[in-house]
Amino acid sequence: MSLSKKAIALVGTLALGATAFVMVPSSQAATAVNGPAPAIAGAVKGGTLTILEQGDFEHIDPARNYVGGTLDFYRFFIRTLTQYRTYNGKTELVPDVAADLGTTKDGGSTWVFKLRTNLKYEDGSKITCADLKYGTMRSYNDAILDGGTTYAHDFLKNPTNFKGPYTEPNGDLKSVVCSPKGDSITYMLSQPVPYFPYVTTFGSFSPVPKAKDTKQNYDSHPVSSGPYKIESYNRGKNMTLVRNTNWDPATDPARWNYPDKIVVKFGYEQNALEQQLVSDSADVQTAMSTDTGVITNLPKVLANPSAYKSRFFSFVSPYARYLAINLDTVKDVNVRKAIQCAIDLRTILLAAGGTAAGTYSNSLIPSSIKNGYRNFDICGRDVHTKPEAQIAAARGYLKQAKDVKKDLILAYRDKGVEPQRAEAAQQALEAVGFTVTMMKLPRAGYYTRIGQRDAGVVQPDVIQTSWGYDWAASSGIVYALLDGRTMTASDSHSNYSRQNVPALQALFAKADMITNPAASDAALGDIDQQAIQDYAAVMPVYFETSNFITGSKLGGVQVDGGYGTISPLAAFVKK
Repeated sequence: MSLSKKAIALVGTLALGATAFVMVPSSQAATAVNGPAPAIAGAVKGGTLTILEQGDFEHIDPARNYVGGTLDFYRFFIRTLTQYRTYNGKTELVPDVAADLGTTKDGGSTWVFKLRTNLKYEDGSKITCADLKYGTMRSYNDAILDGGTTYAHDFLKNPTNFKGPYTEPNGDLKSVVCSPKGDSITYMLSQPVPYFPYVTTFGSFSPVPKAKDTKQNYDSHPVSSGPYKIESYNRGKNMTLVRNTNWDPATDPARWNYPDKIVVKFGYEQNALEQQLVSDSADVQTAMSTDTGVITNLPKVLANPSAYKSRFFSFVSPYARYLAINLDTVKDVNVRKAIQCAIDLRTILLAAGGTAAGTYSNSLIPSSIKNGYRNFDICGRDVHTKPEAQIAAARGYLKQAKDVKKDLILAYRDKGVEPQRAEAAQQALEAVGFTVTMMKLPRAGYYTRIGQRDAGVVQPDVIQTSWGYDWAASSGIVYALLDGRTMTASDSHSNYSRQNVPALQALFAKADMITNPAASDAALGDIDQQAIQDYAAVMPVYFETSNFITGSKLGGVQVDGGYGTISPLAAFVKK
């Protein structure tokens, strides 16, 4: 049976610069996506690709990674059940460890994926179906392996309440079943999920050999299943990847391996790094950055576009920059609405680089998701035309509050222009009568820290954060950011506002039962609107416009529609 039409239709074409996001039906998979990946025009093998970053990766353990740039980068050494491939401006969902995009005969409650049977790890040992199942099972130990997605927990049946192999060494996740020959894997879900083949692009659906699992230490050296392996990794300093000679390109439709070596260096500052890349000095001509866009030097680049044409990438990003308001600590909705009214979107966007850095937003859902997006007011204003602070309204809400909280802690990451954006938010909040204590957090580990709910850990009241959709539909946004069921007592995961309002949770339960993609988008769009308008769980600020520049001797760099990033996956060093 070919892939469910519901899943095929779920994500249509999405404008993302020149990148189109589409899905290839499994009926085409046999001829289109068996590997190797199609050759990049002009590409040659050899040389060293250098990636220069401000901060270290949050996590590279596949069970713990949930950051877009790292999800893109770690494809060099992590394979997943399915994966995205961007080629000639088109992004497709393709089988990866799987040999097809899955089939379902019951509307999305049970999914069966055929598996490639000739894959190997970096040490030459065989990648098995049991390894895939174990990779999912270990993600259940999220108290130890924190930071990752919750989709395995959310969707897979778990009648025995399996808690993970570290907690239950003899336990089993019975809803994941390998065929007797190990050539297919079945997932039994607690609800219909027609978009499940998108879910399986995440690291909790990657193979991990049980004998090589070092628990938390796996984060420093996961066993490679991709075209490169980790030669060395010095946290906060550098990482070096070299070729994995046991990777076979004929089995991989999603990856290339042009450079001999990939060196990642951490610890750069925003302006110094972008100046180096713009100037194209000799030491960065074969370099790029995945976490540092052009901001302060953007006018120089735009003033002379022909000089940078072949190495400048400007594209509309799916990343929403927003402020999460912690419902655990800011309990009165009137205080939360006062925070929304106080925020001046103009000053925050100006701190980010002005209108070249993005466009004002009222929603967590981009307008490109037609059935999900709603153009609603926040604090009685259309933020697209009236982005300035509503000071009188903010003070009015504070007067109405019964549980008044004027002392706020604002968490932000010490990276790029994020401190400047946070300072603009601080000034706006203080202008209406709040006192704001700034919680500056390091680049590495930021998302793990802002998700902590543990007793005794200082909780921020307002959290500066961002989100790029998991797939181009409301379901790839709203569940992860606003569904209270994703949280545990100690970890909010990506629900940074800690939203768990019973009325909204009842709407989530109803949305679970919708299998029509357009209707699902619409129902989740309603939840997004209510969470923002009625419960003030978040304050959207802007959708990002990304501007990146690479060294002049790099080719093959692409805007990747799967992750909304500038991707090094197909990069090569020019001769």
